[in-house]
Amino acid sequence: MSTEKQIKGDSLRRQLVWSENFAQRHDLELQDTTAFADIGVSAWKGLNRTKGRLGAFIELVRDGTIPSSSYLLIENLDRLSRTTPLEALDLFKEILKLGITVVARGEYGEEEIYTWTSINSNSNQLISTLSSMLRANRESERKSQIIREAFENKRALSRKGVKTNQRPPHWITATKIAKGEFEYSLNDRAPLVQWIFERSADGVGFDKIARDLNARGEATLKPSKQGWFHTSVANIITNRSAIGEYQPYEEVDGMRIARGDPITNYYPPVVTNDLWLRAQKLPHRNRKGGRAGTRFSNLLDGLTSCTHCQSRMYMLCNSRSSKQWQYLVCSGNFRKLTKEVEVGSVKQTVPICTDGTARFRYDLVEQFILDNVMEFGISDHMRIKKADAELKAVDEAIADLSVKLESLRSREQRLLTLVETENDDEIPGLLTALKSRTKERKEAEEQLTTLTHDRDVTMAKQKALDPASAIEVMREQWETSEDDGIRYGLRVRTNTAMREVIDFITFDSIEQTYTVILFGGLRAYKFPNVKFVKGPIKVTPMVVDLTRFAAEMPSHFDIERADQAGKIPLDPKRRLVNDMLVRKRLKSAS
Repeated sequence: MSTEKQIKGDSLRRQLVWSENFAQRHDLELQDTTAFADIGVSAWKGLNRTKGRLGAFIELVRDGTIPSSSYLLIENLDRLSRTTPLEALDLFKEILKLGITVVARGEYGEEEIYTWTSINSNSNQLISTLSSMLRANRESERKSQIIREAFENKRALSRKGVKTNQRPPHWITATKIAKGEFEYSLNDRAPLVQWIFERSADGVGFDKIARDLNARGEATLKPSKQGWFHTSVANIITNRSAIGEYQPYEEVDGMRIARGDPITNYYPPVVTNDLWLRAQKLPHRNRKGGRAGTRFSNLLDGLTSCTHCQSRMYMLCNSRSSKQWQYLVCSGNFRKLTKEVEVGSVKQTVPICTDGTARFRYDLVEQFILDNVMEFGISDHMRIKKADAELKAVDEAIADLSVKLESLRSREQRLLTLVETENDDEIPGLLTALKSRTKERKEAEEQLTTLTHDRDVTMAKQKALDPASAIEVMREQWETSEDDGIRYGLRVRTNTAMREVIDFITFDSIEQTYTVILFGGLRAYKFPNVKFVKGPIKVTPMVVDLTRFAAEMPSHFDIERADQAGKIPLDPKRRLVNDMLVRKRLKSAS
């Protein structure tokens, strides 16, 4: 089913009944019929292969989880793929080559059985298959064109004053008054939005507003269990829909592209222009643009959590000034997140974390961990050597990609020049081509960054260095480099390498320590929470051996395999290790 609306009809029931009947007639064992249901995922553009369950099915056949002698039942062959005929044929061949028998149901209920042997020996079946794929692609292309024209018509009507957008901002309710036409009015969320603007105009930062909303238990505009974030507030404050503007968009290759100028006086304004401007202009914002800033500030990103509630640790920046310190704090406690618990038969709202109150000075946490990273990597099972052929292959790939990237940059520059010189009629087509070239160039740059990282790590391992030693090398390089781009890239790659060395880092506010967990929870290095230092300082961590608790949890390798299979999520593993550390602390205290 390519849309969830079809579930409300008879599609799901019809397909299930046919599947059960076919299995019974051919003495087959029907597996879970919903495990690989691509509900809401279209075969147009091949999304069912790249993002849907069809791709997962193929991979499970490849690794032997699903026997190659299995049957794949499809209501109609066009459900398999609606891409171009040759692309669809490649996918079809890929499935048949794995030994899978494909059964498709025709328009009038007839069943066609396809195997690798039948498609090669029966020319009529091959020709009819190609015809079906061609017809499916053309039909999807026709529908896509109709949809594009419909949206273009809606945008044109919107510019004439017709209210066509049925999904306005969350503080506005759309009431249908005619086909394709709506009437807008402010709803009960409008006072909350006004309050957010007033707080921002008074100089309150986005973080503080988000924490206050979480403390009040205020529901987010878009339903979410994660609560309010800095970005949630920022998106409201910067949204010009609040002053009644509407910006039409068009979706191109999964990206929203603005079409034309914003339409003023389209929505009922929730705030005045004066309040909107005052909320924007004040220089109180305490965030630098981008998740990682310009230097990838948090080298421990993805590795840290609170011992008490397992929330991730949050990087707190008190000022744009580099003279003030950055701190790691428990996000659950800092953002004042709450949860519902049952006390007897009464539900109560309580804070997620009341213990995670300590602040850990980030620069010292990073320094102490990096100073001891060689100690973390001394185990033999962390040393990996690569062959010369592997390094040569990476070098060749880097060279090929560098040539391609140079060509893409030249083509992109030529298109930019044309946009500046061509007449208005040619510009839309040139902009589409420019967007495509820019997307290709960015993808090539990302691939080059990945390959460069692979090469750095491979070279280090070629010299009998473990990932910890590779981190040492990259640390020395970024500390001596004067190029911001090089430093950023090195810190990103160091973060990736650290994930090979460290399982996770847990921060204990009560004990005022943080512990680096290694080897699947069997070894831990505990550091004190140092906040004030004068001059150079070196800290030697306390080594905590957790092997005597190993019987309470699966082995490191069992956990690794289970994580990959999706059977044991990461949080329970962290919870076990956290519990062990807390028991050791309590025992020491007693």
